[in-house]
Amino acid sequence: MGTSLSGDGEAARPLRVGYLVQQFPPELGAGAARVGEMAERWQDKGTAVTIFTGMPNRPEGRIHQAYRGRLFFKEVWHGITVRRSWLYASPKHGMGRTLLNNLSFMTTSAFDVARNAGRLDVLIASSPPFFPHISGTLIAAFRRVPLVLEVRDLWPDYLADMGHLGNASARRMVFGLERNLLHRADHVVTVTEALKKRLLEKELPAEKITVIPNGVDPSLYYKSDEPAPLPDLRSDRSKFTVGYLGNFGAGQALEVVVRAAELLQRQNPQVRLVMAGDGTEGQTIRRLAASLGVNNLTIHLPVAKDRTRAFYNACDVCLVPLAPLKSLAGALPTKLFESLACERPVIASVEGESAALIEGAKAGMVVPPGDAPALASAIQGMQAISETERAEMGRRGREAVIARFSRAAGADRFLELLTLVAQRSPRRSAE
Repeated sequence: MGTSLSGDGEAARPLRVGYLVQQFPPELGAGAARVGEMAERWQDKGTAVTIFTGMPNRPEGRIHQAYRGRLFFKEVWHGITVRRSWLYASPKHGMGRTLLNNLSFMTTSAFDVARNAGRLDVLIASSPPFFPHISGTLIAAFRRVPLVLEVRDLWPDYLADMGHLGNASARRMVFGLERNLLHRADHVVTVTEALKKRLLEKELPAEKITVIPNGVDPSLYYKSDEPAPLPDLRSDRSKFTVGYLGNFGAGQALEVVVRAAELLQRQNPQVRLVMAGDGTEGQTIRRLAASLGVNNLTIHLPVAKDRTRAFYNACDVCLVPLAPLKSLAGALPTKLFESLACERPVIASVEGESAALIEGAKAGMVVPPGDAPALASAIQGMQAISETERAEMGRRGREAVIARFSRAAGADRFLELLTLVAQRSPRRSAE
């Protein structure tokens, strides 16, 4: 499908898409990768994409050197116009600092979009965090631009699961705001069927919801023998190596991985675990490992995106852990697709769609979220099977993700949806 629009008496022209999202390359992480890869494909197909994002500051918690001292900054990334706004950043974590980070971006980016977006045919506001949904809704109404909300997780549900919305008034306010924003959008895109089901429970009409899952580019993630990106992955290849790469947040429950490592330290000295990443729980995880005296686990800073494939391929098995939270029961983490695309078998502490994918493809093992003994047992079970059988698991996993979770197919479907929303919306500005 083309990416052009035309009206009465006007020639066809490129679709003009604005994408409001807090994280974007060079920052690492699944969200930034999804937006970057989608935008690149749309641009290649003739769409005029403008990204409105924050000054890069992760994982260090400090705005990167080249962007410091600026309130706004415009640059071109892979041919795409990127407009960056200042935000509060701190290497220290905590709920208060996270909120300040999110709210500062919401404020500065809203000003930048309102002032510098030019003519847009459709605006996407992406979460997490939740706050771009607020500013995106206000901007779309002010500029009379069709709005698509991208929901990669349900932040209010997650806050409630974590016990942060114990006050009944706060709970009503947050869920009421979320419901209002969802219903005001022209369309909502989410990433799993479980999230769609939850949106339906929030009384959002089914015709306003489209599922476009996270995915993987198989030309970027594949089996290879390139050098490992960390010394711990290059040394002592006789060890059975279990790797985790990604966010160190409460949603990953990485303390369970640390406790599983403690059990394995006593039970099986041939297993080593390597974790790379950072996030709000990074310091907590490091302190826990030190307090338990775990010496078969090493923890590293994030690996650059162009070295993530090498990380996965240096592991005998990859971990995909999630916390035992209702709001995460249907998650499909991007690291699952990347690991499987590299033909690595996985051990996943998951439920729902992720579990169904792994078990259906016979591409690894699934254990209950939050269960350290079960995780340790699964690691030993994976170690016990033959290398040939693990390779076959990996082959089946790659076949499964290529068949169902191609990033290119998802980007094309999203672009078709944006074109339809732009054409059909009564909010579309007159040209």
